[in-house]
Amino acid sequence: MAQADLFTPAIHPPIAPEGRNGPRLWIRRLAIFKDSQTVIRDVSLKPGLNIIWTPDMSSSGSHALAHGSGKTTFCRLLRGCLGEPGYAADAQRSRLVARIPNGLVAAEILIDGVCWIAVRSLGLPGGDFVAQADSIEDGIARGRREDDSTSIDLAIVASFFSTIAGATPPDVSREQVWDVLRAWLTRDQECRLADILAWRSSQTQTRSRAQVIGETAKLTMVRLALRALDAEERAAAARERELVTAVEHERRRHAYQQQRYADGLKAVKLALKADDEVGFDDTIDRKGLVSLAEAALANAMRTDLPKPADIGSIFARQKALNEERETLTAKRQQLENEARFKRGEAERYRSEATLGEIDVTQGRIRVCPVCRVSIDEVKAKGCGISLEACDLTALKATIADKQKKAVDLDAETNSAEQEAKRVQAQIQQLGPQQQALDTEAKSADVANRAAQAAAREVQDRIYQARRTLDDVRLLRERDAAAKPAPAGTVELEAVRAQLDAGRARARAAIRTLEERYQGIMAAWLPDGVAGAIKLDGNGLKVDAEFSGRGEVSTAALDSLKIVAFDLAALHMAIEEKADLPAFLVHDSPREADLDGQLYARLFSLVHQWEQNVGTPCFQYIVTTTTAPPPELQGDNHIRLRMSSTPADKRLLGMDI
Repeated sequence: MAQADLFTPAIHPPIAPEGRNGPRLWIRRLAIFKDSQTVIRDVSLKPGLNIIWTPDMSSSGSHALAHGSGKTTFCRLLRGCLGEPGYAADAQRSRLVARIPNGLVAAEILIDGVCWIAVRSLGLPGGDFVAQADSIEDGIARGRREDDSTSIDLAIVASFFSTIAGATPPDVSREQVWDVLRAWLTRDQECRLADILAWRSSQTQTRSRAQVIGETAKLTMVRLALRALDAEERAAAARERELVTAVEHERRRHAYQQQRYADGLKAVKLALKADDEVGFDDTIDRKGLVSLAEAALANAMRTDLPKPADIGSIFARQKALNEERETLTAKRQQLENEARFKRGEAERYRSEATLGEIDVTQGRIRVCPVCRVSIDEVKAKGCGISLEACDLTALKATIADKQKKAVDLDAETNSAEQEAKRVQAQIQQLGPQQQALDTEAKSADVANRAAQAAAREVQDRIYQARRTLDDVRLLRERDAAAKPAPAGTVELEAVRAQLDAGRARARAAIRTLEERYQGIMAAWLPDGVAGAIKLDGNGLKVDAEFSGRGEVSTAALDSLKIVAFDLAALHMAIEEKADLPAFLVHDSPREADLDGQLYARLFSLVHQWEQNVGTPCFQYIVTTTTAPPPELQGDNHIRLRMSSTPADKRLLGMDI
């Protein structure tokens, strides 16, 4: 059990630098409009303590619930005017668009005495702008102009974070510095103050950079803001990231090579049918992998290749047979054509020879070939048409000659037809030869394909054997040159030593923060509590333990530690010992089992910081359902009092 610190420093009200007469950043007003002319809610705020109160049943005297009045929505709208992209979850945003499509929220934000008006559209998008003006009304009357920014982030970064904007981690750009630190100074109520780095819950849909960056980046931003991270340590951290990446890359490369080596060794042993115990080189009782691979290659190269069939001679015989067939076919065609021609000529001669005869049923009658009159009649009566006498003898001789020609042509036709049939028979006799040659060609083709496949198989076997031999030799070389993967490098160890030295230097700033934290815890828990803040390679941790009991962890105490941590940072910001605006928002920081009197001391503690000064140099906005101390229930500190019922007592004055 740790020894309680008997010399815990008392917390004193923060003392702002001389000449500072107010907060450098604070919100003077927040106004909600149904449209540009109709105000729903107008809340004036002030430097110092600002309480947004929805009384619970014990202090309100009614049965109205203390929840659902709009405390978290008020904080979300504040954050929206301070530049947060999402001021409401999607479901709530849809309801606002439906109920107040022309709605606006506007804030008067003072930065180093200059008033900026931030206007956000609650309904239809497109009305967001930020401009310098004296009041919300002046800003709305001025309206949005083409060169207006839609966010106040850049103005706040320029005023507060110019020294750390260039030192942020890689995943936080200069433009995102305020986006990330705003998340710290205005924690989500949904995070329940669970951890010093728990700022934004994914369910709030704020689209803040703080929702996606890692714990290391957020811790870096906190340390930068608290001036607990110098340039030397930042450079060492950047170099460590590079070296860790390089070492991890080398480790992965080595693991990959080792896996490839193991897979390659397994493959060659499988190919050579070697046992796991067989090494690369020969031993007295067995051959090694190299000798086995060389023998396998020699055996593969001695394999006889099958002789392919002489398909060329088959093709030559097929060609000769085809040429013979074509010759016979042409000859047959010529004979058939000749027979058809001579038969036609014979028919013509026969027709001309019989032109002077008419066949009738009574018998054959000879007629004159000129006038077609019966010869007998011509002989009896004479020809009444021709002036010359008919030479019947000559006519008979002509007819006889034509008939003879017809007979001769018939004979020649029969001879040609017989020759054509003989040639056709010769063609048909070529069929079996053709079939035999086709069968022989197919068999030769099958044999050649088999020979080619066998040759490819032999070639593949030779290739695989040669490749196995090459792989075995390469694996032997890798095995001889193999070195274990380095667990780290000398440079990495040196860089980590620099980081340790940087954290040691940072402990001075952390010690300042710790003194504030211890003082706040002591003032908050006067019965005795020891607090500590520890920064090491594992991060930033806040502790608290009761005297004589050791460290105690409950939901209430854990949340109290986070609130005390935030107030300690606020204390340093007021004294300008941190690169932060002295601005803080806590949305219902009391956990259910936190003692009411302890919770009341939160208000009293912050109230002490604003006493005895003309204008407090900070702004602390806190929402609560628990009644603050009676002396703080006046209008000076209760800036807005709400109720869940009736609807007009809620923040937006209506059901949403």
